[in-house]
Amino acid sequence: MRILTVTAFSFSFLLAQAEIYFSPSFDIEEARSGMASISSSDLEAHLTFLASDVTEGRATGEPGLQIAAEYIASQFRRLGLTPLGHNKSYFQRYELLKTKLGKDNELSLLVDQGSGSIREKFQYKEDFFISPRGLTGSIEIQAPVVFGGYGITAKEFGYNDYSNIVVKNSIVLIIDGEPELDNPNLFNGSKNTRYSDLRQKLDAAKSNGATAILVASNPRSDELFSDKFKQWKNWLRREGMSLPSSAATVPVFTISEPTADRIVATSGKTLRELQVELESEGTSNSQALPGSYIKLNVDLEKKAITSQNVVGYFPGSDPYIGQETVVVSAHYDHVGKNSEGKIYYGADDNGTGTSTLMEVAEAIVRNNVSPKRGFLFLAVSGEERGLLGSKHYVSKPLIPLNNTVADLNIDMVGRNAPDSVYIIGSNMISRDLHEMSEYAASRLDDISLNYRYNSKDDPERFYYRSDHYSFAQHGIPIIFYFAGVHEDYHKITDTVDKINFLKMAKVTRLVYLTGWSVANNNTRPRKNAGQLPKLPDQIKY
Repeated sequence: MRILTVTAFSFSFLLAQAEIYFSPSFDIEEARSGMASISSSDLEAHLTFLASDVTEGRATGEPGLQIAAEYIASQFRRLGLTPLGHNKSYFQRYELLKTKLGKDNELSLLVDQGSGSIREKFQYKEDFFISPRGLTGSIEIQAPVVFGGYGITAKEFGYNDYSNIVVKNSIVLIIDGEPELDNPNLFNGSKNTRYSDLRQKLDAAKSNGATAILVASNPRSDELFSDKFKQWKNWLRREGMSLPSSAATVPVFTISEPTADRIVATSGKTLRELQVELESEGTSNSQALPGSYIKLNVDLEKKAITSQNVVGYFPGSDPYIGQETVVVSAHYDHVGKNSEGKIYYGADDNGTGTSTLMEVAEAIVRNNVSPKRGFLFLAVSGEERGLLGSKHYVSKPLIPLNNTVADLNIDMVGRNAPDSVYIIGSNMISRDLHEMSEYAASRLDDISLNYRYNSKDDPERFYYRSDHYSFAQHGIPIIFYFAGVHEDYHKITDTVDKINFLKMAKVTRLVYLTGWSVANNNTRPRKNAGQLPKLPDQIKY
């Protein structure tokens, strides 16, 4: 007993010292044999199967995705990875709701709340359309309308469209985009910042208690509402998909400027006049709209389906930190087939990331030295439908989140510049992880790191668009490996013949060495000040 106590004390002391004397360096010779196993021909073999006719574009919920899942599981089995899924399998199964809009959708302006008499019934396609994303059932709402400006809360600018209105149990009408102000310290003029992002606006409206959201076309835009509907038409036809949730869903209606004018008429102003007033004053002019009440119906057809993540575990060798784990993730789903039955092969998106994940797993297994921390290799589905698989994983983790030291996420790494890769998020939660990444890259002489998109304010918002973000929301340090979009993105022309497998091998070695560094460092990547993990029950689907 005494010896155990002294040992534990000594180890705690050493960990404390490691915290003080953190270094990203590692002995590359210990990782050399694993790195030597990485092969561009292996990567090509994996991808040739994943992006073939037999997998039919790997749409979540479709048979082709199951075929891809079985292939990934067979590779994990071949490597001897430990299955952590259902019934000691490699599959973490989860339920999804598959939905599509019915025909009985309504948006009407009422005379008043009491009578419910319809003053004007708006026309679908001409005056409004509905996004089915995130909805889990049919909805009928009758409630007052509140004008919510742009629907933005921006603490660093001291700007809050919700500061002087009560939105709870009301429908909020907001303008698309963000203010164009003369003050250069507020927003960014005509160039949109992250505050234009609709997802942020919807989160803000829901957190303030809105029962529904009306997003009005920006009066400054030259885009016709009919053209906007055409852009959305094919997407609206698609069946929606979401995780089951007990949380109330909030419908989102996109409305034309003339429709918005009729709804805000009780303010005595048009939408354009309200916009000019807001931007001339530089502060929110959100306000109640006395006498404006809306009745809306969303007709939603739904059915339950099952999908799966594919998971394989390699245990850590250290008696003290072996329970801590590095996650290597990639989504293996794509978008399936078009209405004509043509396959979206998804070779780069994200057959390349999935193939890289499997090759990193092989490198860890084949290395002559076992890592101190464990590795969880996580191929997720549902990314294309809203990060569904990774959201499910962090809500039902197979390794406790407090034992998850980092997520290295790989998504589209087979195209564009042959000798570089975009690194996103490496310093946002842990500067230690960033230093480990930099040091790993310095041990390779054939690849450089590009930080062009490494910003939360990046207009493309790549930081929020892949599965690492589900981990980042829990305060887990992340890196997103990405080679950029191209002319074949989400087209049937994203095929194997256009992939640079030599580049993929370079990225694979980088991910492998970075993971090796994280797994074998004396201390896990420390979080930057103010980075606190969220609890699993705080996740909102």
